[in-house]
Amino acid sequence: MINAYYAHIYFELEQLALAERVRLAIANAIPELTYLGRLIPMLVGPHPKPMFEVNIPTPILEDAMEKIELLREGLDVLIHTVHGDDFAAHTEDARWLGKPLTLNVDIFNQLNKQ
Repeated sequence: MINAYYAHIYFELEQLALAERVRLAIANAIPELTYLGRLIPMLVGPHPKPMFEVNIPTPILEDAMEKIELLREGLDVLIHTVHGDDFAAHTEDARWLGKPLTLNVDIFNQLNKQ
């Protein structure tokens, strides 16, 4: 059973003000979020662009996706399940709003070898 989803909202460094505006709009529109991350102005994990993350409880996923779609102002968004298989979560279980980006999924193989 999936209890939550992560949404990663991607931006370019030149879009910090836009990203913060979108972040605050999402936070105000979806108070049920269980986590509202800060802007991360660098590449982390498999993510190909700077981003911020929000965590969405499963019962409100569809409503949250509709609101994020309306509020994302052209930013691309990855939404994925939270479970024990990070590779599957970021690939076959992933949903996109906007343009799907190429993730660095090789990082999951590297983590599994450690």
